[in-house]
Amino acid sequence: MNKSLHNIGRYWFVILIGICVIASFINNTPSKPLPPPATSSQATDTTMSQPTYTMPAVSLPTGSVIKLRSAYKQGDGTLEINNGTDSDAEAKLITAGTSVFSVYIKAHTNYTIQNITDGTYWLAFALGTDWDNQTLKFNRPAGYSSFADTFDFTTTDTQYTTYSVTLNPVAGGTAQTNNVNSSQFDAY
Repeated sequence: MNKSLHNIGRYWFVILIGICVIASFINNTPSKPLPPPATSSQATDTTMSQPTYTMPAVSLPTGSVIKLRSAYKQGDGTLEINNGTDSDAEAKLITAGTSVFSVYIKAHTNYTIQNITDGTYWLAFALGTDWDNQTLKFNRPAGYSSFADTFDFTTTDTQYTTYSVTLNPVAGGTAQTNNVNSSQFDAY
């Protein structure tokens, strides 16, 4: 008797598996598309597209200082930065592996860093829109770059070093830039 109950249980198990396979097949067959959602005054968009920003993008005034190490602003050197791009920029003057001066430059404006202490510097920049004052970076970055060559500032009794650069390509320009990843840029 015990053996026959075991066989009956096995048959029911096989029948149950068969029903599950048939149900799975029925559920995977094409059906009519879902009807459009009902309209209401509080309809929500559930698409997976890029976020839509309803508030105007935050932009700082050109010349807004983001970081300053005053020991590197006690010389006579100058560096004019022309942002001819359609994006705002954050420019970082870097020496000894750290940013010593960081400034915000709006699209199609320029800014001159003055009183640069003698030394060798790199210039890196981020382009983007919608500045975040909490994280101190763009919410919508467009790219990160650095100039390939360094900027050497020296001062004598009769002269001091000045440079002028553009963040956008210029016909006949000689400066080259390299792409920088965002985490490297943020580390300065």
